[in-house]
Amino acid sequence: MQIGEILKEARLEKGLSLAEVSKMTKIQTRHLEAVEKNEFSLIPGNFYVRVFIKEYANTVGLDANELLEEHQDEIPLSDQAIDYSQLQRSRQKTTSVKSSPFATIIPTIVVLILIIGVGFFIWRFALNQNNSSDTDPSEEIQVDQSSGAGDEVSLPPADEGEENQNEEDQDNLADDEDVVDEEEEEEEEEEEEEPELNLISFENNVSNYQLITSEESLELVVESSNANWLEIEDDAGERLYYATLSSNDSPVTFDISEEEYVYLRFGEPGTISISINDLEVELAEEMSQTAVQELWLYINEDPA
Repeated sequence: MQIGEILKEARLEKGLSLAEVSKMTKIQTRHLEAVEKNEFSLIPGNFYVRVFIKEYANTVGLDANELLEEHQDEIPLSDQAIDYSQLQRSRQKTTSVKSSPFATIIPTIVVLILIIGVGFFIWRFALNQNNSSDTDPSEEIQVDQSSGAGDEVSLPPADEGEENQNEEDQDNLADDEDVVDEEEEEEEEEEEEEPELNLISFENNVSNYQLITSEESLELVVESSNANWLEIEDDAGERLYYATLSSNDSPVTFDISEEEYVYLRFGEPGTISISINDLEVELAEEMSQTAVQELWLYINEDPA
């Protein structure tokens, strides 16, 4: 019995359909059908034949290593010696959304500054009105009773000290408005900080990155200098890309502005390049160049 028939028989014994195995292994149904029929030429590259067989075997409860060893004559030789024991699927979806504390405080600070500025302006305006309306009874209009009806009315000279005080108040008000404007400009400059992309953790060929950015538009760009299998999913688990990426097809771009995170799975890390808005994703130095890699990219989210 060929290896594909053994896998199919084990699947039927467990009462699983191809669609269910596809969902559990993240392998397309047409590739699973090719494995069951031993039509390995339909799978994109010998590199992935053993990967698909091993994941299929583990899903249906068979010993993958023993199965591969017994039927090694049926399986096409891979051009890469890869240890697949490290291949893990650590799919965990973030259950809580944590926003940056600094980002939530900024609007409150701006509103408080504006309220204080408006209140100060109203207080100064009311004070100036009171100063201009208050008059000394001794400064009433004086009429010379000894003169005729056609005599001119004389007014006392204005208090120079009061005029100087009003001018000083206006200068202080202008200075306060300049201070408020400068503080608002500083707040805007703080909000426009440069984006940061950091590697949070790397273990068992799984990398976790965190992107801190205030940019509204985010574009993911992936390119490869060689034929390289690539899988990309959004935070809803929908596949954005699932194929072999070659140098002729590179680069491929994806709009991830609305995503909380994206998931990438690829081989040959030495031939692949990943960037977001011209910010390059620096792969871990200890990353194996022959093992299939998984990469989680969290956008303004805590990967913990």
